Amino acid sequence: MASSSAAAGGGRIAGASGHRLLLLCAAQFMLIVDVVVVTVALPTIRADLAIPDGRLPLVSVGYTLAFGSLLVVFGRVGDLFGRRRLFLIGLATFTVASLATGLAQAEWQLLVARAGQGVGAAMVSPTALALLTTAFGEGAARNTALGYWAAVGSGGAVAGQLVGGAITDLFGWRWVFLINVPIGIATLVLGRRLLPESRAEERPALDVAGAVLLALALAAATLSLTRYAEGGPTVQATGLLGLGLAAFAALVAVERAHRAPLLDRRVLRTGGVARAGALLLVDAGALGASLYFTTLYLQVVLGYSPLAVGAAFAPVTFLIILISPRAGALTTRYGPRRLIAVGFALLAAGMLLLARVPVEGTYWRDALPALLLLAVGSGLSYAPIFIAGTTGVADRDQGLASGLLNSAQELGGAVGITVLGAVATAATIGTDPVALAAGYRAGLLTAAAVTATSLLLLAGSAKPHSRTWGSGKPHS
Repeated sequence: MASSSAAAGGGRIAGASGHRLLLLCAAQFMLIVDVVVVTVALPTIRADLAIPDGRLPLVSVGYTLAFGSLLVVFGRVGDLFGRRRLFLIGLATFTVASLATGLAQAEWQLLVARAGQGVGAAMVSPTALALLTTAFGEGAARNTALGYWAAVGSGGAVAGQLVGGAITDLFGWRWVFLINVPIGIATLVLGRRLLPESRAEERPALDVAGAVLLALALAAATLSLTRYAEGGPTVQATGLLGLGLAAFAALVAVERAHRAPLLDRRVLRTGGVARAGALLLVDAGALGASLYFTTLYLQVVLGYSPLAVGAAFAPVTFLIILISPRAGALTTRYGPRRLIAVGFALLAAGMLLLARVPVEGTYWRDALPALLLLAVGSGLSYAPIFIAGTTGVADRDQGLASGLLNSAQELGGAVGITVLGAVATAATIGTDPVALAAGYRAGLLTAAAVTATSLLLLAGSAKPHSRTWGSGKPHS
């Protein structure tokens, strides 16, 4: 049930509702940071555990793969069996896996533990968002709450660079993961005290076959793209892609025959779930790739240390966290479409500006202005997309909708880095700084083009005064 007290006061959130919102956002921030926190620690991990270069990306991909491929499944499981229950189980799983990752003494231990983190994260993230959206009625209060959710989502992705660089330089790579243990325990204890149980009143049997096929399809497709980007064996990459497509085809057949399908077309057609998911995919993918190229530029071309790279992203994190909560309130006033359009335009402009960075550039003159544009664009666009994607969705389906949106966001980052990284690799001829900068430029220009083109998704959205894409206020 929506909290009437939280909805009062023009979107102000206080008391128990404010404490729950803070708890859920803290959990999401921890999960999102872990997607990118490992990036700047990879060289140290490689040296310490003697991981070959060809398998080093699995340290990042293993977490993202498990996380992204299981979000929809666990979102629906939370709807049916209890969102609070699954949220707490997921937090416990993530915390134990973080401990195992930080204590790993061999490559296989590290990779298995990272995958365990991803499984726990996939339980927590969609149930946390569903607990948030079912706690606030549609309108100003929910829009404000989703503004904070968007701040920790997009801000956490950038803060991971800062946190990872600082911890790796000061304490060593193991503490990148061990720091999650006390945070996870504290969040688990507070979650048991503060969160009420929430589940759908009607609980059909879980579509197990659909869940298995969806997870398999997403995992195989993502691994295939990763192998292509790494220049892996064509036969292996093509085989994985074929497996993913076959699993998607089987999923379609199974879902059509199931009386309560996992990917319920009724939910996909409700409000703006599908369109918001597509926009999140582009937003997260293009932004993630841009930050990835910037990290490489600062480290490889300009010679920055991990700690210096982390500090370079601090202004970006600050701006996103400052702007995103206000974007929720602005959506209530102006509707999602305008803010998304402005946000995407700024994102594309930031990518174009980054694409012109010279080999002999500097952070303050060449990188920071573009990063600030990316920060403002991301801060303005994330909250309206989540608002549009959850408006009009019944409480019983919020877990599924949350899983779809979070899946688009997480897999968007992985696919963006993979595909745009492949573009950059193809455009790189040589290993000198000039050649590397040319490759980064190609990837950034492609990201800008994709971001600008995706604005066409808004042109096909509902009329300006519609419930989902219009004012942001529910109809009376």
